[in-house]
Amino acid sequence: MKRGLLWVAAAIPVLYYAGLVLWYAYDFPYMDDYPVVVDFLNRLPAAETLGAKASLLLEQNNFHRLVLAKLIAWVNVALTGSVDFRVMQYVGLVALLGTSWLLYRSAESSASIDRPDHYPVTTEAGAGRRSASALRLPVCFLLFQFQGWNVAFWSMVAASNVTAPALALLAIYLANRRREGWAIGVAFIALFTNGNGMLVLPILVLGWLFQHRWRWALGTLLITIPALLYYFHGYQNPSGLLITQLLSVAHLRHLLALDTAFLGAIVYHPAVAWLPILLGSGTIIWAIYLLWIRYDRLNPTLFWLLVFLHLTGLMLAVNRIQNDTSIVFASRYRNITALHMAATYLTVLDVLIRRDLPWRGIRLANWFAGTVLAGTVGLWAVSNWTYLSKIERFRELKQTDNLLWQRYGQIRACAPQYEPASRLSDLANRGAFRPKPVSLTALESRPVVVSPSTTSGDSLAYGIDIRRRDEGFLVVSGWAKVAGRKANFNDTFVGVKTAKGWQYYTTLFHQRLDKDDSANDKDTGFTGIIPAAQPTDSLALFVRSGNYMAKQMVR
Repeated sequence: MKRGLLWVAAAIPVLYYAGLVLWYAYDFPYMDDYPVVVDFLNRLPAAETLGAKASLLLEQNNFHRLVLAKLIAWVNVALTGSVDFRVMQYVGLVALLGTSWLLYRSAESSASIDRPDHYPVTTEAGAGRRSASALRLPVCFLLFQFQGWNVAFWSMVAASNVTAPALALLAIYLANRRREGWAIGVAFIALFTNGNGMLVLPILVLGWLFQHRWRWALGTLLITIPALLYYFHGYQNPSGLLITQLLSVAHLRHLLALDTAFLGAIVYHPAVAWLPILLGSGTIIWAIYLLWIRYDRLNPTLFWLLVFLHLTGLMLAVNRIQNDTSIVFASRYRNITALHMAATYLTVLDVLIRRDLPWRGIRLANWFAGTVLAGTVGLWAVSNWTYLSKIERFRELKQTDNLLWQRYGQIRACAPQYEPASRLSDLANRGAFRPKPVSLTALESRPVVVSPSTTSGDSLAYGIDIRRRDEGFLVVSGWAKVAGRKANFNDTFVGVKTAKGWQYYTTLFHQRLDKDDSANDKDTGFTGIIPAAQPTDSLALFVRSGNYMAKQMVR
């Protein structure tokens, strides 16, 4: 492939991804942004001493200490006077771009490490010179696709879930470029990004032990032990699971199912629920093979990155041991799965290139790369087509929350125990949050032609929270779902009875994390902004949820 054409092919997924992030990024908090970022910024003014501020930064949030996300928000306020939740989304984008660049460099550039003479090694440069850049093209289509759409647009997650593996890769890369001090510093920062960031310092220790670099291993260990003790000081395990419970046969089997399903989650589809487990199991076997052939001597950066990613999957499985395997398919985890598959692909490609095996007169590495490229391009296209509607809905739910908060003092996309509306109002009253004003006209519902019907045996469950006249519009807001079915980004329409018959209108989507069964009912929220209607008008609701439909007159 010509170099110019190669750059164009690589730029397509990158520019598409970056363009959508810049277009759909929205300045409003969501879910855990409230207890992490909003709460931190509200409490910060009362923390007068450096120790008090450090305590707020290091405070545990669920399983993590999300220092970097809080620090980004703090710096944002210090520089501009207010927090812009898009900044964290942009940081996540930059971190992903950095990850892709480091992967490319790790596959082609030399580690250049001084090793004892008895420590044989083939440098990464050798493999890089023999491997054409075109063969690494699938990496772009794996990393820059929107199965992990939530990671790109959820502020706190963008600033933590994406930066943790980016910093892990940077630390490992620096460690294998004779930048040991920088590597340790980056690894220490990674400790305070996300839960899996705690793995980076121990991995540096292991890497230097494998390379017989005893002084660096010992020095890093002396930093790692107090750093981890400091990290876990006063730590509470939210799962409440005891290690003795985890070691039961039933839990170990479930742990393996969770781990393998997570590692292979990039190919998940309900119709082939077994496929991620099969793929994840294959990557574990491959990692064991890499250890057996001592791939750490051939490309230590990719090898230890894979170790980090496998341990990340194991950490998630332990933390989610009480859930079924569906939890590991959540969008916010799939950036790790995509990176894991990209790194695995590069190691397989490297091994095939080194073996230089032919098949039908063509190198096996070329056959493999061509097959994977076709698969990843298809995966990229299907994923982006499938998840674009969810990206649009995610921006819409933030817009709706902004509207409901500014006009009616309500926020739906956060658990009510965090008091999101009042906490965000406190932040806004201090001038530390300046959201974009949202008008009813800008979000006005559109009249549509639908044929409301109900699938056999189904009925509609609903609740109305707001039904009022506002600036010439009838605002109807609440939740609705096909009873007994799990809601999944429902299409909800509000019908108004007129002299000419029923006229249905589109509604804004939002989530209802205040519902008791939020795991199944969070996607049930709707808000209709209907022109020329009155609160006394007869209304109807019509919901489409996948293949199921239900309608109901509203009292």
